[in-house]
Amino acid sequence: MSRWNRRQAPEQSEGAEGFTGVVRFARPGDPTAKSLREGDIAVIDVTDLDRGQAEALVEAKVRAVVNAQPSSSGRYPNLGPRVLADAGIGLVDGVGEGIWSRVRSGDTVRVQDGRIFKNDVLVAQGVRQDDTTVTAQLGAAEAGLSTRLGSLTANASDHLERERAMLLEGARVPHLAKRLRKRPTVVVSRTHDWRRDLDGVKRWIRQQDAVLIGVGAGADALIDAKLQPDVVVGSLEDLSDKALRSGADVVITTTSPLEARGNERFEKAGVDVSTFVASGAPSDLALILADSNEAPVIVQVGAAPDLVALLDRGTAEVASTFVTRLRAGTKLVDAKAVGHMVGTPMPAWPVLLILLAGLAAVVAAIATTGLGQEWWQDLSDLTTDGVSDARTWIEGLFS
Repeated sequence: MSRWNRRQAPEQSEGAEGFTGVVRFARPGDPTAKSLREGDIAVIDVTDLDRGQAEALVEAKVRAVVNAQPSSSGRYPNLGPRVLADAGIGLVDGVGEGIWSRVRSGDTVRVQDGRIFKNDVLVAQGVRQDDTTVTAQLGAAEAGLSTRLGSLTANASDHLERERAMLLEGARVPHLAKRLRKRPTVVVSRTHDWRRDLDGVKRWIRQQDAVLIGVGAGADALIDAKLQPDVVVGSLEDLSDKALRSGADVVITTTSPLEARGNERFEKAGVDVSTFVASGAPSDLALILADSNEAPVIVQVGAAPDLVALLDRGTAEVASTFVTRLRAGTKLVDAKAVGHMVGTPMPAWPVLLILLAGLAAVVAAIATTGLGQEWWQDLSDLTTDGVSDARTWIEGLFS
C-alpha cells in the first residue's frame, strides 16, 4: 500500500453534495502559494503535474486541487496525479483560464462532480480525476512513450546510416572562411527561451571574440540584439532578406543540390552562398558545420531544456538532434551553463588576500638578507625620530 494512503479519510471523499472549502491560488511564483493551509482547495496552473509539485501539495494537506490545465497531457508518464490520488486528494482538471477571474484567493467555493460553485453559481467546470482515470492516463502515457522511444531508436539508426559519410568524415560540409575556423562558436536558434540564453552569453561572446552562427530566425534574433552574425544557416524559406543582407556568410541547407542554384533572392541581395546538402534540422546542421570547422567549443542558444521538450518535436528531427549531439561530443555546451559561469562575479576579497600574502612573503624574504636588515633598521630609526618629533611638537602646544 502506498505511503500516501494513510492520509485518506472518509470526510475527504466527495459526497453527493460535494464539499466546501477555501480557495488558495498556488501558481508558480505566486506568493499566496506559500500560505496554503490544511483543508484548502489549491488552484494551480500546471500542465503535466510532476511528483515534486504534487508532494508539496500533499505536505500542505490540501483537501482538493483544481487545475486550470490538464494535469496529464499524455506526452510522458508524469506521476503527480498518481501521488494526489494515493493521498486521497481530489483533483479537477482542465477548468480553463477563466477560474482566475471568477474566484479570488480566500473565497469559499463548493466542488461537486468536477464543477466549482461560488454562492451556488457555477464558475468553472473541468474533469474530475480519480484512481481509475489516473491509472488509465498513466498507462496510456507509458505506452505512448515506449512507442516514441522505439521510433527514435529506429530513426536515429536510419539517419546515421543515411548520413554516415557526413557525420563520421565531414563529407559535403562547407568550409568556412579561414578567419572563422578554430574559434569558439555560438549557434543561435530562436526557440526554447533563446532570449534569456542570448543575454546570458553576451559577455562571453565579447570576451572570446566568438563566431556567431544564426539559424533561420536566429539570424534575425542576433541582428535585433545588435550582434553581427558571421554565418547564417537555413533553408531558402527560413532565411529573411535582412539575414541575407547582413554581411554574413550564407549557408543554405537542402536535401537537393540543385535547389539553391541561381535563386533570384541571392542575386538581389548580392551574396554568394554555400550549399550544405544533407538531411536533418538546420539547427543540427549548424552544429555539424561548427564542429567540422574545428570550433574548440560550441555554445548552443535555444536548445531544448529537457527530454520532454526534445521529444515534442517530430521523431525524425529528434533522431537528427540525438545523433548530432553525439557527434559534437564534449565540444557542445548549453548557453545556460555558460551564462551561469560568466554571470557569477568573483568576490574581490580572495584576490586582495592573495596579493597581501604575496606582499608579506616578499617582505619576509627581503628581511632575511643583510641589505634588508639595514633597510629595516633605517626605517625603525625614522619611525622613532618621527614619533619623538611629534611628541615634542604636541608638548610645545600646551607649554
